[in-house]
Amino acid sequence: MTSSPTVHAAAPIPAPTMDRAGRTTVGLLVLLGLMALGGGVALVSRPDGSVMQLPLRWLDGSPFRDFFVPGLILGGLFGLGSLVVAVSSLRCWKIAPFLAFAIGCGQMIWIVVELAIIREVSILHPICFGIGLAISITSMRWGWPTFAGWKATRG
Repeated sequence: MTSSPTVHAAAPIPAPTMDRAGRTTVGLLVLLGLMALGGGVALVSRPDGSVMQLPLRWLDGSPFRDFFVPGLILGGLFGLGSLVVAVSSLRCWKIAPFLAFAIGCGQMIWIVVELAIIREVSILHPICFGIGLAISITSMRWGWPTFAGWKATRG
């Protein structure tokens, strides 16, 4: 008598639940998104930096001649991007915690690169770096069950 191999159905990957870490992540994404969208619009509308009273000399040694492209990146990636990730988080998409983690890490990198280029520090730099760090930490906590479920399906 021959026996067929037993086939076990893989457990489904759990969607993230909107627990405290999830709610905190969404709140921070919305905060970052609104701040970045405002800054991005200000920089794109007046690439000379006059709306935010930023001197163009801060861009000396950078690949940018004005604040237009940095404004697009700030408003697009961190503004609209954070808000899109917040909406996907509220819909409990499985990828939402991972996208939130990427936004948080990207925000920290953005601040470090910005400081290296402009060599000036404002109160917004540590605040925005802290928001990115907090998004990274809370999204890891929030997304861990989803990650563990995915890892379990990989064998």
